[in-house]
Amino acid sequence: MKQIIAWTTLLAIILIGVSAIAQEEALDAEGILNRVNSVWRGDSFHAVIGLDISLDGQTKSYRLEVWTLGQEQTLIRVLEPEIDLNSGYLQLGNDLWYYSPAVGSIKLPSVALGDALFGAGPSLDDLSRGTLSDDYDATAESTKTGYFLTLIPHPDAPVVYGKLEIWVSADYVMEKLVYYDQRGDVLQTADFTDVIKVGGRKFATTIVIEDAYGDKTIERIEDPQFDLELDASFFSLDTFASWADH
Repeated sequence: MKQIIAWTTLLAIILIGVSAIAQEEALDAEGILNRVNSVWRGDSFHAVIGLDISLDGQTKSYRLEVWTLGQEQTLIRVLEPEIDLNSGYLQLGNDLWYYSPAVGSIKLPSVALGDALFGAGPSLDDLSRGTLSDDYDATAESTKTGYFLTLIPHPDAPVVYGKLEIWVSADYVMEKLVYYDQRGDVLQTADFTDVIKVGGRKFATTIVIEDAYGDKTIERIEDPQFDLELDASFFSLDTFASWADH
């Protein structure tokens, strides 16, 4: 009987230890962010993205085609409106270009990655599925349905935000992202909905972004594809030139 009690006690101690380790791992903010980024971005990504941007009471619509390879290469091609067809952006590491068939390529400062693409709504970094962890220190708390993360930028980080707050589901799908300025005021809020399953991951295909001034963007992601066999040579200004020639 004493042996049974001893084994039962030992098993309880082991289970308590395993539970504590599991809880510690679950609240590892960097690990959670890595999982979120893996679900959000993948090794490569392609999709068509529709944007309805309401700015100063007027709504304009855009369609973009987006490709990414790793965290360093992004190509964004404008499909609509027709006047901007085959213009777009190319990111190679910290280097960024804008391309227009009418004027060719223009080198942009890397800080432009954080700017809203059309005056409101997502930035270039957002559209390129930019990683959330590189420039921030993160803390995590558990919630009833997943995790709540707080991200504070490094002192020398090239970001405009003073803080980010992220709500994440238990299967690492972003549900809500709130951006704060350096004074602690909310700049904009993004809500992620219409989750679908793509391969082995769940992925939100509608993002509603609203800023502090009431401007609103609805982003719809069509036919998202992950982990494609993309050649690095595709990410080139020559690709834009080839489209412009046809």
